[in-house]
Amino acid sequence: MSIFDGELQIRKIRSKGAIGGVIFSAMTLDGHKKRFVVKADWRLVRSTRLFKEKHVWHVKGAVTEDSITWKDGTTNAERVIKAESLFFVKARNENLKRLLSESDDFKGISVVKAEKLIDFYGDELINIALQGDVQRLLPVVGHEIAERLISGLRDYEELSALQLLDQLGVAPHIGDSVIKIWGCDSYTKIKNDPYLLTAFMADINLVDAYAIDRLDMSPDSPERLIAYAKHVLFNAFESGNTCLPIADLEYRLKRTLPTPLSAKHAIAIAVERGEIVLFDQFAQVRSMAIVESSVAEIIHTRQSINHGESLGEKVEYALAQYEKANGITLTPEQANAVFQCCQNSMTLLTGGAGCGKTTVIKAISFVLEKLCQTSQVILMALAGKAAKRITEATGREAMTIASFMYHMEEDEIADDAVIIVDEASMVDILSLLKILKRFPKNGRIILTGDEEQLSPVGVGLGLHILVNTTLPCPRLTAVKRQSAESGIPSVAMGVRHYPILKMSIPFAEYKGKGFGVSFIECSEMELTQKTIDIYSDIGGDGTNNNVLMLSPVKHQYGGVDALNAKIHDSFVNGGALVLEQIDGSSITHHMLGRSLRVGDLVMYTKNDYTRDIRNGSVGKIIQQNQDVITVDFEGNIVDLSWSDLSNLEYAYALTVHKSQGSQYDRVVVVIKKSRNLDRHLIYTAITRAKHQVVFVGDFSQFELALTKSNALSRHTLLAQHIEHRKNTK
Repeated sequence: MSIFDGELQIRKIRSKGAIGGVIFSAMTLDGHKKRFVVKADWRLVRSTRLFKEKHVWHVKGAVTEDSITWKDGTTNAERVIKAESLFFVKARNENLKRLLSESDDFKGISVVKAEKLIDFYGDELINIALQGDVQRLLPVVGHEIAERLISGLRDYEELSALQLLDQLGVAPHIGDSVIKIWGCDSYTKIKNDPYLLTAFMADINLVDAYAIDRLDMSPDSPERLIAYAKHVLFNAFESGNTCLPIADLEYRLKRTLPTPLSAKHAIAIAVERGEIVLFDQFAQVRSMAIVESSVAEIIHTRQSINHGESLGEKVEYALAQYEKANGITLTPEQANAVFQCCQNSMTLLTGGAGCGKTTVIKAISFVLEKLCQTSQVILMALAGKAAKRITEATGREAMTIASFMYHMEEDEIADDAVIIVDEASMVDILSLLKILKRFPKNGRIILTGDEEQLSPVGVGLGLHILVNTTLPCPRLTAVKRQSAESGIPSVAMGVRHYPILKMSIPFAEYKGKGFGVSFIECSEMELTQKTIDIYSDIGGDGTNNNVLMLSPVKHQYGGVDALNAKIHDSFVNGGALVLEQIDGSSITHHMLGRSLRVGDLVMYTKNDYTRDIRNGSVGKIIQQNQDVITVDFEGNIVDLSWSDLSNLEYAYALTVHKSQGSQYDRVVVVIKKSRNLDRHLIYTAITRAKHQVVFVGDFSQFELALTKSNALSRHTLLAQHIEHRKNTK
């Protein structure tokens, strides 16, 4: 048995272990070009993402002869090195290649040409350019491009940072972001504290390897300890938490920190340097403390602004005009909501699903314009589908929050504008701050929603916390959407108030298509088929969404994917969409392993304002004409190109999150064990239906979910920051 001890260039990554370890084929860099397969276990590999093709590593280990069988049945002998040690030598200049092939300063250098330059000159390419040696470049490029390359690299101010990124092996898309944000400071920042790169990549082990293995930082450096402490708090964002109890942070950090580093010491260092803030036995990264305290500061400042009691009689007069023009009479609580929203700078308009919040929004907009209190009404919602529903219900154009933030300049917002945010329960703390930062000087912000519906997908809470503050909060309670005879309002209220009343849910006996709320128990194995059977029994036939299946999960038994695939197989008979190629071959578009067909119900997953399609818009494929597919998005007939099809998903079944803001005649709701399943999800699912709801699945999980609130179990500090502002100003 021989020992290999030298440099190898990775040719191909064959395998990466789930918990570490890597297998790759490699070649020596000397003239002999010997090939090896290197196997390194998890104890040697800090992060599998460190290993990339064409990177050079110093490898030491015993060499054995092995035999491999390829897919075609042929066998081949290989020399296998079982690595005893691995040391990174150099990367592949990927960031330099990206610069040469994509920057306007290097026109004429394609990706292929950039690759050839780097292959030919390697690390010397930059030195050649800095020395202005045109002649040395001529074997690969022409004189004009050589001069352009030299001029471009000499003028590139971030060249030292680019070289450092390539030396570390940082991926080019990450390197591009680093240089765009930090610019000329990139080199110094990374050299002084490579852990700052965690702002651009989530893999702490990868950044740790850059710092310890490639920049020789001390294993117990303060920067490393702080990075790990912040990493744990950032990971908590994934569950919606903006902070953690100090004891919980210490426990998680002990499980994350490399031994023998101390979690207590890491937290103390992070607090001492101001990177972590302690507040009421909770720990919070400084950036999130700034976010929540900024929200609290804006609310505190604007809450004190009142637009005058004198508006009272004027609002009453304008409201009477609104009722007459629309042929309706608002309930006393709806009228009160209009008064409060007109008189206050910031108001929360809340109430259960179907209680007429949209009617009140329409009335508020009319009254404020009639009284010349506003010259601009801005309506928005988190999801494109919800924004479209508001547009249809109010007759006023609504937009998504993303569109408001990225496409509406601050000078386009009038000083007296009224900003109304619908479905505000789903707005996370980061989005809420972005909205509040644009608070019109003399205007109003109204957050509408229902704190008993789904919480934000993102981090933190907004409406769920604010309803328990002193902000004006008119509440609507009378249900308008479903008739009392349907039985849906009583069940919905039972679920909504369960933590307080713990009343028995009044389910109706299931008798097929009808009215009310029923529960049918079945095992998890039966869940998908039973849901399909009920869907069909109450009128679902795959042609429309009058009957819709809802699930808390996307995968597994009873998940959205399984239900959509089953419906597609059972009901859709239209012709498959086929793109004919010039060479006579054809391509069929597949989703979930099924051919997309004429007649399929689909959902668009991107915002496309030019064609009035929103993320979440549901439609039906009605025809194909060569490479154009026509879809009817609820009356909006749109032609999609073949490339647009990647933005489609089947829409016979949706997650409950995707359904929020929409209404259907009947829904079938899957109940199964899931971390998503809680009281808010069940309440949201029930209130999507006008006439009938059928739950299918595990009744014990239903009962357990009634006692759970994923939103209220989140750790946040917004309430404390608001209270702190109130007590210190």
